Amino acid sequence: MAAAVKAPSGRKIWKAVRDELMLNLYPLPFSTIAPTVYHVYLHPDDFDTIDGVAPRVVGQIQQALTAEVEKVNEGLRRSTRRVLSRLLDREELPPIEVPGSGWEVHLCADRNGELGRGQIGIVSTLAMPAPAEYAGTPTTRIVRSVVGGGRRTATSTTNEAGAAATPAAAPVATAGPTRVEPTRSAETPARGGESPGRSAEILARSAEIKDARDNRERARLTYQDEQGPHVFLMRKDTVSIGRGGSSAWVDVQVSGSSKVSREHLRLRVDPGGQFLIQDVSLWGTSVDGKPIPPAVKSAEGVAQPGPEQALPARARIGLADTVVIDFEATTGK
Repeated sequence: MAAAVKAPSGRKIWKAVRDELMLNLYPLPFSTIAPTVYHVYLHPDDFDTIDGVAPRVVGQIQQALTAEVEKVNEGLRRSTRRVLSRLLDREELPPIEVPGSGWEVHLCADRNGELGRGQIGIVSTLAMPAPAEYAGTPTTRIVRSVVGGGRRTATSTTNEAGAAATPAAAPVATAGPTRVEPTRSAETPARGGESPGRSAEILARSAEIKDARDNRERARLTYQDEQGPHVFLMRKDTVSIGRGGSSAWVDVQVSGSSKVSREHLRLRVDPGGQFLIQDVSLWGTSVDGKPIPPAVKSAEGVAQPGPEQALPARARIGLADTVVIDFEATTGK
């Protein structure tokens, strides 16, 4: 008789997240950026065993991520840095950046039947800088990993900011755990005759202003699903909403009928402060009871995002007539 599969412990979950961090670093000339958003999924039965301590698991993983990065940067794990340098074909691994507003970690049950007992699914997100001195288009790299049975499999996608396939590439911060996009190092060479000290001061001040701006609350989403009432604070310019899962990363995970798509809709605020909504589902989205332009179903049955539509400052967003989200813009309040 086969032995029963044990649910992953908090420590095993941490080790899986730590490996995700270290395997997906992106070196720059003066620093190294790392994935700062982690959606961790467990089989529903496994999740039930830790549900009561899930907030503590998340909190300690966030602390452990910072501690791990600091240890590497302090040279306490020099052998690890040498191995990473060889893997990345570099003479030396620059210091890893710690996100100014912390790590965003979510721990939840896989409601789509994609994971077996004992497996851990992780969707990590890395905001990558644009090429050519940040003058190009930033991209977001999303890595989906499954850990279990002594194996680790991973797939990754890289999308330009604003592309239909990516939820967002802008700096992010959600209700609860938050993160901000890693900023340029103060060691960046000065330009135009500026002194290195003055250049560093300007860059540091710019980063502070950028962090404050990027962390502001844009909107508030209030809704109730099968898991109870929720309030989500929109703290980035684009968010994705849906059932989510280990193969579909969303900012706002809604637990409900299968009519709610894994990625159901997207919300975006443009530079002028106008909110826009876009349907990405097969079952439709409504605003104040009126359907918005639908996604287009391809011959393969895959939904292609519909056109964006302006969203009022206050609105009731319906997801396939199963879940209603009360939307309120808070920018400028």
